[in-house]
Amino acid sequence: MIPGVLDVDEVRRYRALAARILAPQQDRGYQEKHVAIGSLFDLLREPGYVDLIGHPRALAALRRLGFDEPRYEHGIVFNKLPRTPRTFWHQDCITWNHPIAYEPEPHELILIYYLVDTTPHNGCLRVIPGSHRRRHALHEPLHGACIPDLERMRDPSSPVFQIYPDEVSLPAKAGDLVVVDVRLLHATHANDGDEERTALSLWYAPSVRDLPECVRARYTFRTGVDGRLPYVPEGWPEDVASRLRALLPAPYEGGVAPLPWHTDPDERLR
Repeated sequence: MIPGVLDVDEVRRYRALAARILAPQQDRGYQEKHVAIGSLFDLLREPGYVDLIGHPRALAALRRLGFDEPRYEHGIVFNKLPRTPRTFWHQDCITWNHPIAYEPEPHELILIYYLVDTTPHNGCLRVIPGSHRRRHALHEPLHGACIPDLERMRDPSSPVFQIYPDEVSLPAKAGDLVVVDVRLLHATHANDGDEERTALSLWYAPSVRDLPECVRARYTFRTGVDGRLPYVPEGWPEDVASRLRALLPAPYEGGVAPLPWHTDPDERLR
């Protein structure tokens, strides 16, 4: 946790940008489809978020952690409406079919910026320490789980919606940043408050040059391939597009096939 990365004016600015992106969340059908997750809108719907993607205080914090070549992959506006249930336990690693996923160093990070004060009452993050390197009981019910069913919370009694004795809550102030290894099991508390809980989740490769070639082969600037791949939106002003392009992984020009997605750890996670 890195406190106070965003100042008051930045928090206000990024909340205003989020409000424009979040308009479709008012649709009843969308709310029912995403009741246990909130919203999953692409951050790049607003060019103003380029300043956040390359935020100097955040990048300096990553350098202090030993990551001197972070490159942006994708990001979402993650908004929980008032009186909505807890988010299910999950992890966001998609390279469990490669040895890199079982190594100590993280190969992918999530940077979560909070735009409101966030506590267990209104939906702060919950994590299970060590679960990025050790198997946990939750890995079994998550294996092959249908994510749309979890987002709809079709079965509230499922283990993936429960409280665990080894979980830790991470309250945050508006402007704080939480850095998460994508392999870590994480969830949120319910938003039992009367106001929206807004956060921004940005995925980065912390050291692209150390990634296997088959992982780097995934990176492309082409749109329409996959929502989690780096891209530059069409129609952006060239000055903003150039700034974003400089923050993305370099286009892959080799001949190795991209590593297929694989979202479940195998027996190598013990």
